Amino acid sequence: MNVLITGGAGYIGSDLLHVLAGTDGLQLGRVRVLDNMQEEKYQALMNLPEGVEYDFVLGDIRNEEDVRRAIGDDTNTVIHLAALTNATLSFERQEATELTNHVGTQNIVRAVQDTPSVNRLIYASTTSVYGPTSGIVTEESECKPASPYGVFKLKGEQDVLALPKVTNGRVKSTALRFATVYGYSAGLRVHTVVNIFAFRAAVGIPLEVFGSGEQKRPYIHVRDVARALAFCLKEPRTEDGLFNVVGQNGSVNDILALIEPRFPKLKVVHTNREILNQISYEVDGSKLYSLGYSPELTLEDGINEFARLYGAFTRQPIAVA
Repeated sequence: MNVLITGGAGYIGSDLLHVLAGTDGLQLGRVRVLDNMQEEKYQALMNLPEGVEYDFVLGDIRNEEDVRRAIGDDTNTVIHLAALTNATLSFERQEATELTNHVGTQNIVRAVQDTPSVNRLIYASTTSVYGPTSGIVTEESECKPASPYGVFKLKGEQDVLALPKVTNGRVKSTALRFATVYGYSAGLRVHTVVNIFAFRAAVGIPLEVFGSGEQKRPYIHVRDVARALAFCLKEPRTEDGLFNVVGQNGSVNDILALIEPRFPKLKVVHTNREILNQISYEVDGSKLYSLGYSPELTLEDGINEFARLYGAFTRQPIAVA
């Protein structure tokens, strides 16, 4: 199996490079990374596991020539992770978000459609496509994305999931709606809820919480995201499917309760100013669970991880007589 990972030096991709190499039953040939290195996460390509042939293409999914060059004529599977991911910032950079997340995905889809060797495309989507909801949502629930990020991710889903039909079944496509990702990877992204809360709590910058803090979100550790991608590569029942990938649903207060005993500098400020994380929703991940996938890490594991990593800041200060 020759695999291309777009955005392979990013938050999820940097962990996936390690998980793929350690997944039993995956017969990997070449793993190629396509990344524009805009975020300069060169460390993501260091200390990779042995036993796999790695290749790197410096390029951008917004450039169709770069995409076709990266796919070449021997790629079997494309895992499409590259995206602009900050939902809040997507309001300010709507055009750039559309160009990367929608137009870039169209470039991937066209190149896959035109390359006979490719028989699988796995697309990283997001539970942000649901928007404000009531009750626990499933893959069949209506989507009402509340940000440009969610809007263009949903459009990308539609293009990807049309591939089996337009290729007469040659390309099997899978869209994975990831919950809010947290946890450490070599390509760490800090703007997501748990990650930014951990940083701010560690160094004593106040956390801004909307209202009561009872609003809920689905969460998933970055390692479990990588494991879900590897699972889908091995499991044919995920072909031509759409799946939520969820570790657990939790409220902002649940996260604060885990942070408080581990981060002595924690400060919380409550506000009624509208911020994107005021939206509350819960997501059901049982469809993928029913095929045999299960997450291994919890919110508590992730916060413990950050407490260790920020240890110089989280240790109780020494009392001075």
